Amino acid sequence: MTETIAAQGEVRALGPADTDRYCNHLTRLDADARRMRFFADVSDFHVLFHAGAALSDGRVAIGYVEDNEIRGACELLTSTDDPHGAEAAFSVEQDWRCRGIGGLLMTAMIDAARQRGVQRIELQCLKTNLPMQALAARFTSDLRQIGDTTLAVLDNSPAAAG
Repeated sequence: MTETIAAQGEVRALGPADTDRYCNHLTRLDADARRMRFFADVSDFHVLFHAGAALSDGRVAIGYVEDNEIRGACELLTSTDDPHGAEAAFSVEQDWRCRGIGGLLMTAMIDAARQRGVQRIELQCLKTNLPMQALAARFTSDLRQIGDTTLAVLDNSPAAAG
């Protein structure tokens, strides 16, 4: 059993001014974490491009910030097909895992989604990403194995919140 160490930082919205720190966070992810986050081995250039786009294209980005460094983050990208749907992605650096940061980010992301009228949140991860599956299972029982991935679906509708 892994001990949970209390998080010491703050969870807050990220914006364009945080691009460099977000890029630094994503490049600090170890090879396995980066592969799990992006579903492939990606270059530092890809990470730099992604960080810039994520913080400037209108998606919701929330970070866990400790000592002025982003150590964990989640992004919520609304669906182009479903005005009430969105997809979320998470990352937490190795030395900051097992401190409850994923749960803090998930809670903040769900609240931000609800404020924007998002009623269905999908989280897709590789089947080998057991930490993400465990985090998702704390918020939904709807986990589906699809090939090499796991899809978690969170009902974020007003009826589910009641």
